Amino acid sequence: MDDRDADHDPADAWPLPPVWMWGCEKCIELYKGMKHACEVTNAAREEYGPAFDCDPFDTVLTSQIRLAEHLVTQHADDIPAEDPACGKCTSPEMLHLPRRFVLEHRARHLFAPPSIVDLL
Repeated sequence: MDDRDADHDPADAWPLPPVWMWGCEKCIELYKGMKHACEVTNAAREEYGPAFDCDPFDTVLTSQIRLAEHLVTQHADDIPAEDPACGKCTSPEMLHLPRRFVLEHRARHLFAPPSIVDLL
């Protein structure tokens, strides 16, 4: 199953990152690392099932954070505005967070599925 299947929930689809990210070697490196971590973890989940922690070091999450941090520090002008459809973007708690964390959350909209962007 891939992101183009008709019965696939669009909230789980990985967006294609914007073109400008492919012009940055660090973006490419971090994006590939993140996608590889997802593939390895998903394969382990299929093999071992839900009762086994297939990502004990939170590699998938930390790889997303590293990419978001890079985007904020090196590509801040390209970070999207808040998404009015995102519960996290529009949450009042975002007003109390450091600007960097707000931008890191919004940066994740560029490369992560909506279903998991709301989680962090």
